[in-house]
Amino acid sequence: MSISLAEASKLSTDVLLQGIIETIIKDSPILQELPFIQIVGTSLKYNREKTLPGVGWYAPVSGTWTQSEPEFEQVTATLQILGGDADVDNFLKSTRSNIQDLETAVIEQKAKAIQHEFENAFLNGSGASEQPSGLYVLLSDTAWVADTVTAVGDIVVPTEGLENGFRYECTAAAGDKKTHGTTEPTWPTQEGATVVDDQVTWTCKYGHWQGTGANGATLSLNNLDKLIDLVRGGKPDMLLMSKRSRRKLQSLIRASGAVLETRPGMFMEQVQLYNGIPIAVNDWVKDDYTVGTSDVCSAIFAFQMGEGGVCGLSSPEMLQVERLGSLETKDATRTRVKWYVSLALFSTVKAAMMTGVLD
Repeated sequence: MSISLAEASKLSTDVLLQGIIETIIKDSPILQELPFIQIVGTSLKYNREKTLPGVGWYAPVSGTWTQSEPEFEQVTATLQILGGDADVDNFLKSTRSNIQDLETAVIEQKAKAIQHEFENAFLNGSGASEQPSGLYVLLSDTAWVADTVTAVGDIVVPTEGLENGFRYECTAAAGDKKTHGTTEPTWPTQEGATVVDDQVTWTCKYGHWQGTGANGATLSLNNLDKLIDLVRGGKPDMLLMSKRSRRKLQSLIRASGAVLETRPGMFMEQVQLYNGIPIAVNDWVKDDYTVGTSDVCSAIFAFQMGEGGVCGLSSPEMLQVERLGSLETKDATRTRVKWYVSLALFSTVKAAMMTGVLD
């Protein structure tokens, strides 16, 4: 069972913790909506959906049935520790008229820092240096490279900037490992279609990565619609983009003679919608990704949230606050805010990204 931070806050009797959670989610459309699975242990091993099983039509009585299995990959997501210490100087405590205001201000700033770092890792986490893997890493695949040794089961996407929303799996090779060609093949865009690439046969699979061109391209409504269509099994729950991309989207909508619709958010703020999908703006969606010769590209993410799509992982306590008390090395008291947290992508067809987005 998954639970959002907002719901977890309601279950807590700690007023300080409730305030920290409210501070964290207030300015974060990601953390307002993202559900978390509370796990016991240090990690979660799960099966990530890759391909649905095939089905077909069969003649009554005489039909010969063929078996087709779904494809999964086993993935392990490990909880990492995100947190920090909030120290309040005892001299300032003694000389200020309102001690609670000082403590509240210091802890509030630490809570905001946790929010910012989680959002950064949610998008750009490398999976190293104690960070979870973020969406950019989870949705990236290996690009096709000329004259490369390839084994059955290897997966590639077209070369940088030309990703077309499909992945290509090596399903046959002339031997255990053979090289594919020196010229990139013309990639099919129909699920199950194949293309021969010298000694290798690639089979087209549904993917989740769309490029806009060898050196990027200006955002267009057509490309945004293609991104939405890459999320299968229903519309995305969120479109996540930079402020620059949101400004460009608004400009495109105004040029078409329309306006972005809105609805009230959790804190009665106005949330903009595109095609009924909430638009979330985040400072950690960079505008300086490099695609080809362009180093001013952005990205847009579309995803469903929940136990079948993108979901957070947390220890059962969710966010924790520890009052450590007086310090030996300085005249201050310390409060520690920490979170055992990670991220999981349960299905490769429930999330997608578009890269190479220019202004």
